[in-house]
Amino acid sequence: MTRKHTYICVDIEAALIRGRQYIIELGAVKWNADGTTETFTQLIQPYKFKKLNPHIQKLTGIKTEQLLDAPSFKEAMYKFKRWCRRDCIFLTFGEFDRKVLESELERNYMKNDFIFPMIDFQQKYMIAHHIKEQPSLLGLMGQLGLEAEIQHRALADADSLRQIFEATNGEQLIEEQKTNEVRVLLSSLKPAETHYDLLISSIDLRVSPEGIEREGITTLYEKLSFTTREEKQTDAEGKVEVIQLTTIHPSKRAKEMLANIVATVDGRVILTRAGLRPLSKVFRLHGYSLPKTEVMTLQQLLLDEETLGRFSMQEESTHAFEAKVCRLLKQYEHLIIEEFNKRDLFPKETIEV
Repeated sequence: MTRKHTYICVDIEAALIRGRQYIIELGAVKWNADGTTETFTQLIQPYKFKKLNPHIQKLTGIKTEQLLDAPSFKEAMYKFKRWCRRDCIFLTFGEFDRKVLESELERNYMKNDFIFPMIDFQQKYMIAHHIKEQPSLLGLMGQLGLEAEIQHRALADADSLRQIFEATNGEQLIEEQKTNEVRVLLSSLKPAETHYDLLISSIDLRVSPEGIEREGITTLYEKLSFTTREEKQTDAEGKVEVIQLTTIHPSKRAKEMLANIVATVDGRVILTRAGLRPLSKVFRLHGYSLPKTEVMTLQQLLLDEETLGRFSMQEESTHAFEAKVCRLLKQYEHLIIEEFNKRDLFPKETIEV
């Protein structure tokens, strides 16, 4: 059956060398719109490479000698770009591949526009099936009754992703999750001398290729009470130590606000300051958890800690904080739009406007 798009399933193998991840192998399977497939596989010699870690050699089967004879990253990317051609959508299983590819392209002063749009299909699958624990590629293959080839080789893993994408009707799954609705969630929980300062700000945005429109904003500032207690713990050597445990008491107003967020966030992209971990702590404290949905971070978009810090509440009123955040979101709307395009998130109707 003819599909709308050509998809390229990408997988990389990387090794930690001199404190950075370097790509040592790239594999890809191109699934053309007419159902035919093409493959690409290439070993890559990292910059100033001398020897591959024994653990990586055992895990992948790739030997140091093979990499010493392999082309550089730049050479491999030029070759890969020619093979990809245009009008395709890239798929990965997890966010690691995109992160490392972007990092390597930047390190080699190469443009990264040709690897987009790129969709993390692991995340799409988790959202569709309400899964919170990340499934492994091999585990998901087994659940779907599919047979995987060699693990931890780029081309084999790329083909496993293609099989999963086909078996789960991935194209329809992606289309169903397209949206132009964003909920910005900013929160902080900071200790003070007699209480904890809690801030939760929820801003709803509608995103289009032309810009962003704010549809609503709610901000809550609360002082949470806490109690402490001492508890004895015994370490492995039998030594007893006394530790102090703190219990933060939830807020009724915050609980009501978080309940509303949980009930209405489905189908939206969540944009946080620096990931879900700090936010999840606030939700857990009040007895809630966020449903699985598409997540972006300002940390990833801005790539600047000083600018990121401006999205925090300083010594200002709630009203002044909301006004500042709305100005900042408008100022950096082009980065949000760019990320929507990179992830191919805009619904078809939005693109045609």
